[in-house]
Amino acid sequence: MNRGRGFTLLELLVALTLFAVVGGSLLQLFHSGLRTARLAGDQAHAVLLARSKLTELQAYPALQPGVLSGDFDGDYRWEAILAPPSDVGATESSTGPLQLLDLELTVSWGEDGDARSFALHSLLLTQWTP
Repeated sequence: MNRGRGFTLLELLVALTLFAVVGGSLLQLFHSGLRTARLAGDQAHAVLLARSKLTELQAYPALQPGVLSGDFDGDYRWEAILAPPSDVGATESSTGPLQLLDLELTVSWGEDGDARSFALHSLLLTQWTP
């Protein structure tokens, strides 16, 4: 009997088990990498939308304290909270032709279970209107 020509059933089972464990781990690692890449892409898109909305808000000549909100195309939403800065007291310039506003701009996306957001804070110098 010549035993050097093939594999035994036990060797095949061990090899298949090892292949299944290694293959499953590699698939899980690949899935995790794809999810991370998608989340990074969503975050980068939110940053670009926030910067675009900030530039748009800076173009308005006379913003007033309050809350502005809206939707971008797609799944992204934005909210801008404009308020007088809390660390600046009332000065002569607050009643002059210009006013300083604290802006908190938040871009959010995703569903309730997987909701994400990006916040941007800035100061805006705008015309004062009584």
